[in-house]
Amino acid sequence: DKTVKSVNKALKEVLKEYEIKSITENNGLEFARLYEVFDYEKIYYAHPYSSYERGSNENHNRLIRRFLPKGTKNTTQQRVAFIEDWINNYPKKLFNYKTPFEVFSIG
Repeated sequence: DKTVKSVNKALKEVLKEYEIKSITENNGLEFARLYEVFDYEKIYYAHPYSSYERGSNENHNRLIRRFLPKGTKNTTQQRVAFIEDWINNYPKKLFNYKTPFEVFSIG
C-alpha cells in the first residue's frame, strides 16, 4: 500500500526504534506529506531521473537485482526474506565494512 497515510504510519513506527537523521525522497506521491513526520530541514528531494542523488538506495536496488532482475513479476515471501537476510549480512563500506545487522544490533 503506497498511500501517503500508510507510508507516514510506517515511518512513524520506524522512528520509534531508530534515529533517522534525514530522508531523501524520490518525488513519489506517497511521500507528498513527509513534513508530517520529519522536520523540513531533514527532508531532501532528489530530482526526477537523477538516481545518482540517491546513491545508497541505488546500491541496495543493485543488490536486490542480483536475485530479482528488473521486471520480475512473482516471487515468494521466503525469497524476499532470504534477500533481506543476505543484504542485512552483507558488509558495507558505509559502515566501515560492518554489516547492517552488526551496526543496528549494537544500539
